[in-house]
Formats: sequence, C-alpha cells, structure tokens
Amino acid sequence: MRDSMNADIVKQMRAEEADLLRKLEAVRTFLAAYGEAPKGDTSTEGAASKATRSPTRSKSVPITSYQADTRTSVALALMFMATSHGLVKTADLVRAIEAMGHEIGGSNKVNALGALLSRSEDVEGHGKRGWTVYDRENALALARKYAGQYLGSDAQKENEPSSENAVGSDAGEREVQTFPKPWEPPSVQTAHG
Repeated sequence: MRDSMNADIVKQMRAEEADLLRKLEAVRTFLAAYGEAPKGDTSTEGAASKATRSPTRSKSVPITSYQADTRTSVALALMFMATSHGLVKTADLVRAIEAMGHEIGGSNKVNALGALLSRSEDVEGHGKRGWTVYDRENALALARKYAGQYLGSDAQKENEPSSENAVGSDAGEREVQTFPKPWEPPSVQTAHG
C-alpha cells in the first residue's frame, strides 16, 4: 500500500514538474520575443529536460513568410528603422506605422509588432532599448516592395524605365527615389522646432 501511495505521489509530482517546465519555457519564449536573454538555468531542471527543451527564440524568418497584413507591418517598421538614427522602440514604430494609415493587428499592438519583429531575419533586437535593421539598403528595398502603397507614388515606380533606358519627354529627367523624413519620437523633438 505504501509503495502504491509513493508511486501516485511521484506520478503527480512528475506531472506538476512537466507543467511548470512548460510554463517556464513559455516565459522564456516571451522574454526572447522582447530581446531579453533568460537568466541561467535553475538547479531544479534535470538533464533530461535540457535535452528535450526547444530553443527559447524561434527561427528567424524572411519577410515573405508573413501574411500580407503582417508583412506590411514589418515592411513599414523596416522603413522607419532604416531611416531613423539609432535604436527605435516598438511603441514608436506602432505610432509611426499607424500614423501612415496602416492598422497593426492584435489587441496589444506593441506586443504584436514586437513578436513579428523578433522573428524577422532583417531585424536585430536590443532588448527594451529598441530595434535596428541588419542591412539598411535591403530594409528599404523590402519596404518599397511590400509597403509601397504607404510610401507614396515614387515607391511604386520601381518597375518603370530608368533614366538610362527611358525614351520620350521624361528621358533623363527621372528623380532619385526618396523616403519621407525619418520619424523622430516626441521625446527627441523640441517645442521650438
């Protein structure tokens, strides 16, 4: 009888341990989405759980793996990061993107965009300090390709003839494509302009 009770207790404790490890992994995944490294392994984790644990950060994915709306959100974020000086916070990206007329999905827009950016192969997270792009020119090209409708008519002209091979009245008169002035967060702007 005693062995049966011990076996039941051990079984319940193993189930509790497995549940707690799942919760710990969820917290670590959440931290990774914010660019934070989890603290060192706790002494209560066994070698078996370490061997079967998935990595805390999901694989980086190309922008083409996102659905159309989320791809546009990421593309606009790339544009703002590429045209900004230094790190850009997620909340600032949300404000800038929505000011352009694009709606970010999710009930918590900052968390939703942060989760998308944390999976992007084009973005580097710096924890709570903000985000940067790995390659500015590539980020701008992706923004033109996937969010051109928000960037004005110049962004849509990518497939038109260039001044080198253009003929007619606009031959040689094509202007270089420009992006809007980099968005400056309110904390950086002064009251005097």
